[in-house]
Amino acid sequence: MVLDPERRTGQGGDRGRRPHDLASEAFGDGLPVPLATVRAAWRAVVQRVVVPGEQHSPVPVAADERAERAWDLAERAADGRTQATVLPRRMRRIDQRLTAYGVPWNVPGIAQFDRGPASPEPVTAKGLTTRTLVGVLAGASEVNGPTMASFVRAFLPPGAASPIASWMEYPESAVRDPADVTDGAGLRLIPDGDIRQHLLRVIDAATPEQLRAAWRAAADMREWALAECAAVEAELDSGALGQATLRWMLGAALGMPRYFVREVLRDRRWSTDTRVTNAIVLLEIGAGLQRLRVLVPDAQFELLPQILPPSLHELAVGGHAAPSAGA
Repeated sequence: MVLDPERRTGQGGDRGRRPHDLASEAFGDGLPVPLATVRAAWRAVVQRVVVPGEQHSPVPVAADERAERAWDLAERAADGRTQATVLPRRMRRIDQRLTAYGVPWNVPGIAQFDRGPASPEPVTAKGLTTRTLVGVLAGASEVNGPTMASFVRAFLPPGAASPIASWMEYPESAVRDPADVTDGAGLRLIPDGDIRQHLLRVIDAATPEQLRAAWRAAADMREWALAECAAVEAELDSGALGQATLRWMLGAALGMPRYFVREVLRDRRWSTDTRVTNAIVLLEIGAGLQRLRVLVPDAQFELLPQILPPSLHELAVGGHAAPSAGA
């Protein structure tokens, strides 16, 4: 998940035109900006993500105390801030129109792989905010498969089946809990600890080519998501449902495409900060897929083109994913 960073207004100049913004934009345009300057600009975006109250709460040494601190800070922060949007209005409207049209969200060929929610309680906006903040503060130790599954189901149309959520909810199955996928020597699928520190390592380890590829992918992702929405809306308007509707339905079943449409629609104000934030997230997801190849080499990677949006698939398999940063 991506939190909205606390923004500082720079001294002088147009609002929002900080030197870091200009550096990122120039770098993205192919100009010769020093790599240290680009990394500093991207690191600043991560460092502006602050959970209220954490500056006055030292990080304990003991793991159980760190987990308690994460939940305490997250719950307090969720009580005193604007709650995360579970689904943007445009997505909800498309889902409602498709449902009214008679589109089934529980197709038997997909539903047979979903054992149903492990918890009957849906995720609320407050719960979503709390769990997102805990994930930022604690990483894999507090974000296990069932927790991630609750996010996936929260983003679905009502009653939709999700094989992805199901296998994460029931770790006793043949597929391991993603939080437990590790080589025992420090490499983990999901980083443990403060996710911001991990993202800083990802930025520092990325090459100029990888940073620029992620910058392009962030813009491509936005264009793709908006085009997908427009295409399914056009089919609904015409009364002739087709390939766009099918992609929307598959996106719900597969999870990842729908997640990115949600993220794009949440960021209604497209800014340099937003683009850098999305680029960093894409870098990490690409690196996570590379870690998955190492940790679970027999996974069905041939399915990635159907699961991933085009720009992320290109970033992950085209040699531009950031190197794995480990735990």
